[in-house]
Amino acid sequence: MSYPSSNMFSTVPEGPYASIKEKVPSGPPAPAYSTSRTLHIYSDSSWSSRNITIADADRSSPLYTLTKNSGGLFSSKPHLTVTSAQTSAVVGTATFHSMSSKVDLDLHGRHVLFEREGLLTRTHGYASPAFGYDRLKWKCEGWGSDLILVNSQNQWIARFDAASWAMKKVGRLEIGNGSIAGAALDEIVVSGLAMVELERRRKSSSE
Repeated sequence: MSYPSSNMFSTVPEGPYASIKEKVPSGPPAPAYSTSRTLHIYSDSSWSSRNITIADADRSSPLYTLTKNSGGLFSSKPHLTVTSAQTSAVVGTATFHSMSSKVDLDLHGRHVLFEREGLLTRTHGYASPAFGYDRLKWKCEGWGSDLILVNSQNQWIARFDAASWAMKKVGRLEIGNGSIAGAALDEIVVSGLAMVELERRRKSSSE
């Protein structure tokens, strides 16, 4: 797997999320960055399970819970709901559309349009509230299920690696800079899980 490389850091600007002061690292994939943080995603059985847990780097401390609806024509919306394991507060949701590749994200009460970057691409992007409304993009790596999140300068922020053989582990979400927290971390998690679901639906429809 190859990643964009750079020695630069992009700083989160002042704005609606002015409390976020972290710098987002770019460059070679972790563990080149000693401050990287890996979250682990577990389910009762598989990604199709209704309830999924996102745990911290120690694999045992829950950070988020993902609740899924079926996503069928008459299923209730939103289709994905991510809540904080500490406060039980909803941090974000995702709603999919049967006739469109667009996804409606709700990030702390803000509507964010998550849309495909081109007709034939497997890349989805959005204007990020947590990163100064920079255009962030989730890209698919090769023909597999691995994903990478990059900013408008093509500098990597996070990546998702799917678990191939594990029974209950869905995958891991690696954050390039472990100091990213709060609304920025929430956004990465919600958008990343939405992208995983988009890929699942794409593969299901092609079978």
